[in-house]
Amino acid sequence: MNIRCTYCSQSFNLGRDYVIEAYKDASDKKQKYHQVECINCRKQIKVSLKLMKRYVPRQKPAEEEAKK
Repeated sequence: MNIRCTYCSQSFNLGRDYVIEAYKDASDKKQKYHQVECINCRKQIKVSLKLMKRYVPRQKPAEEEAKK
């Protein structure tokens, strides 16, 4: 997932594993945003869960039934 800092315009990528874990944590806490620190200016950037949800792989129906 590619993110651009709103303060310094530095572009950087978030790994798929990081996005999946961050999405799970934020949705469990019922948050609307997840904060990521910019690698250049070290300021906090808000990333919406709606945007992150696009990069989280969908679960297959068989996996959902196995969890129940």
